[in-house]
Amino acid sequence: MRSQSTFLFSLFSLLLQPHVSLFYSLQNCTIDFDDHSQIVCDHNKLTSVPPGLPKTATSLSVFDNDIQRIRQTDFKGFTRLQFLHLGMNDLSHIEEGAFSDLSAVTEIMLSFNELTALTDNTFTGLSNLTSLYLNNNKIYSVSQYAFRPLKELQILDMGSNNLVQISNIINIVTHCPAIKTLSLHFNQLTSFESNLFPTHFLNLTQLDLQSNPLKRFRVHGNVFPSLNELRLPAIMPDCDWDVSDRSLTRVRSLIVELEFGIQVNLQLYKSIFQSVNKAESVYLSYSALESPEGLLPLTCEIPTLQKLDSFLNIIRILNETLLQSCTNLTELHLKGNSMSDLSDCSLCMMKQLTRLSIESNELSKIPTTIRNMSTLTYLSFEQNLITDLHCSDFSHLTSLSELNLNSNRISSLNSCMFKGLENLKILQVKNNFISLQLDSFGFTLAHLTHLNAAENSLRWFQKGTFKSMQSLVELNLKSNRYSIVDNGAFEGLTNLKTLTYSPSYFYIGDFTSFKQLEKLIMFVFYSTLNTTTNNDFFFNMSSLHELNVIVDVSTCFTWTRNLLNSIRNLRVLSFENYCCMVFDDDMFIVSPKLLRLQFINCDQFTHTSKLFHPLKDLNVLDLTNDNIQSLDFLRDANLTKVEKLILKDNKLLVIDETVFETLTSLKHLDLSGNPFACNCSNAGFIDWVIRNKQVQVVNAFQYRCSSPPSEEGNFLLDFNVQSCWEFTGFLCFISSSALVLVTLLSSFTYHFLRWQLVYGYYLLLAFLYDSKKRRQGCPYIYDAFVSYNVHDEDWVYRELLPELERVQGWRLCLHHRDFQPGKPIIENITDAIYSSRKTLCVISRRYLQSEWCSQEIQMASYRLFDEQKDVLILLFLEEISSNQLSPFYRMRKLVKSRTYLSWTQARNHRGLFWEKVQRALECDNEPADSHNPLTANVY
Repeated sequence: MRSQSTFLFSLFSLLLQPHVSLFYSLQNCTIDFDDHSQIVCDHNKLTSVPPGLPKTATSLSVFDNDIQRIRQTDFKGFTRLQFLHLGMNDLSHIEEGAFSDLSAVTEIMLSFNELTALTDNTFTGLSNLTSLYLNNNKIYSVSQYAFRPLKELQILDMGSNNLVQISNIINIVTHCPAIKTLSLHFNQLTSFESNLFPTHFLNLTQLDLQSNPLKRFRVHGNVFPSLNELRLPAIMPDCDWDVSDRSLTRVRSLIVELEFGIQVNLQLYKSIFQSVNKAESVYLSYSALESPEGLLPLTCEIPTLQKLDSFLNIIRILNETLLQSCTNLTELHLKGNSMSDLSDCSLCMMKQLTRLSIESNELSKIPTTIRNMSTLTYLSFEQNLITDLHCSDFSHLTSLSELNLNSNRISSLNSCMFKGLENLKILQVKNNFISLQLDSFGFTLAHLTHLNAAENSLRWFQKGTFKSMQSLVELNLKSNRYSIVDNGAFEGLTNLKTLTYSPSYFYIGDFTSFKQLEKLIMFVFYSTLNTTTNNDFFFNMSSLHELNVIVDVSTCFTWTRNLLNSIRNLRVLSFENYCCMVFDDDMFIVSPKLLRLQFINCDQFTHTSKLFHPLKDLNVLDLTNDNIQSLDFLRDANLTKVEKLILKDNKLLVIDETVFETLTSLKHLDLSGNPFACNCSNAGFIDWVIRNKQVQVVNAFQYRCSSPPSEEGNFLLDFNVQSCWEFTGFLCFISSSALVLVTLLSSFTYHFLRWQLVYGYYLLLAFLYDSKKRRQGCPYIYDAFVSYNVHDEDWVYRELLPELERVQGWRLCLHHRDFQPGKPIIENITDAIYSSRKTLCVISRRYLQSEWCSQEIQMASYRLFDEQKDVLILLFLEEISSNQLSPFYRMRKLVKSRTYLSWTQARNHRGLFWEKVQRALECDNEPADSHNPLTANVY
């Protein structure tokens, strides 16, 4: 964790930062990993649009929240926004001008809200809007100029509202000349009359009026010159249908809703179909007829009809007469009609049919009527009750390219069933009961490119099963249990690019045939695999870029290394429930090009940093639900190119945010579902989440605490990190204040009192030394200690020493003569001063510049003040002004307060000068008086 000082800095930084939602880890929102201009704030129970979102966003989704009001300030500055999703909120009011800055928006979703009215200024600012979705609101009123700003609007969905008056629709289309799609389904419109509209729908291509209680539909003239698709509600038997010739002749697709309980007026529907006499596609749904024998033939009377879709109608048995007039159909879709059988010739008349879908019915066998339909290219019997396939079921379907038999009860397949399907490219038999081998039907399906046999109970693939299927590109053999794959079963699949299967417990298959395989998905159902077989089956998989291993029971496979050795160009590797107690550190050394790695659901996943060292280009690392308790392994993992790191649903209590400093390219971090501890251990991580500008911590503001009990259930980022730093901050404040104070005092003292401190120090030494001498009772050895500079030594020996020692008989102490060798200089000086009755200082300019001379006079002056005796004699060899003495504080003070001897003033009176010196040496050691003749200045 970071140091205390770093915590303090972080605290100060946090206090200075703006609102937390300005940071990269947005509150209640995430930024798209691939496109950072897309922001998603869905499913977060927001009561308002989050403030502080990046203004550079081009897409913003606030879907499924509890927002009731859009304010004028919510989208201020979002000048680059192009897509806005506000669907499924409690939105009931939009303030005028709320969208005024959204001139770049082209699509707005306002579906599933509580809007009731659209005012003149609701959409102000949306000058480039092309798509507007207002479906599933409670709108009953649209003001006259509500849509005036939407000149570029092309798609408008007003379905599932409370629109009653046709005037509301007029207010829409009058101001939206570019509109192409208009959806008004599930409203309360009772009439639709073209003569009420002031202008034609020049660009309208789709009109949806389904689930409206229409009683009058009147269209005259060329009001819909571009209308291509028309969706009509269940037409009441007494509906006034008045459509002039050619008014709907542009319609190519007609969707008609037939509600239960409403009687069908065949004559009325005949008029409807005549009005759209150039329609190519008709979709009929929710018929109340037990046997719609009249309606379906009537529909087929449209001369241009090519596609008929009957959904959720009741057609128990399709007989020969029901579709007898539908000879021109090219597509027929009969979904969810409770159909149990088709008569032998119910489709015989359809010689041009290319696509047939009879899905979600109750067929127990393939109807014989489809035999010999050589024009079919697409055939689907998905989700029926078919149990057996016979060799003649698909006979002569020579043009068939796709066959869908998903979700039936088929138990076996063999080659004869597909005989003659030489052009079949896609075969889907997913989710059946196929348990026996897939017989060798490769010879009959030589052009098959996609085979999906997943979710069956395939148990055995013999050698040669796919031998002649060189065109197969995608093969899905995922089984509900393991499959035995004989050696050579995959022979012939030389162009296969994607393989999904479930290997057996003793042999995973022979991959030597896979020259072009790019993606391999293995579903493993056993905890151990026998790998004693020769590893040659892993040979030659250089084209494989993606490998996914999904295990039913957590386990570890020894063949993984051999498998990876054969796929050195792997880009994506995913292991689910694949767990090894200890992975080899060099496991990925053969996969240096890996870009995405996933280890999911491995509660025994153990790892070291070295495991990831070979993955120098890894971009995405997903370690979801791996029981990870510490991220220390990432510190030295050298994952410098990882941009996306997923660590969801692990056991992380405390996060050391400094780990992420080693992931220099990290942009996306997901730690959802971890049991975070809300205490000071995570204070640094919380601060990092809020402050960092590079890494988006996905849903960080939704992370909850699991401990301590007092914080359980609270949001992690709501934890008061400031409390962690208060004591530290107080200590740092005291320390900082003390440091500042000491610095100021030191500066002041150095500038103004430094000499006093030095003097005080030596005064203390003098006091201690004098106390020691007193206790010892030592007598004076010398009459005077002479303190002088070496440059004045000539004067001392020529003038001073002969006079005082030879003539006057004083015993003097000279440092060059009487100092004890080997003893510290300062100690010699102290001993000399305190062993002499007096100290005679011979002062010159050089003397003042000498460190040791300065020490000597200081020590003598300390003795003067300590003993309160006249022990100091000042003898000036040169004239020294008061200004020159200014730096020598103690010396200057002594000169000002005491008299002194001057050699320069006494050269003409030397006898008097030496007499003065003698008197000074003879006098008692009492403090000098200013009236004492000995203290008078000597001239």
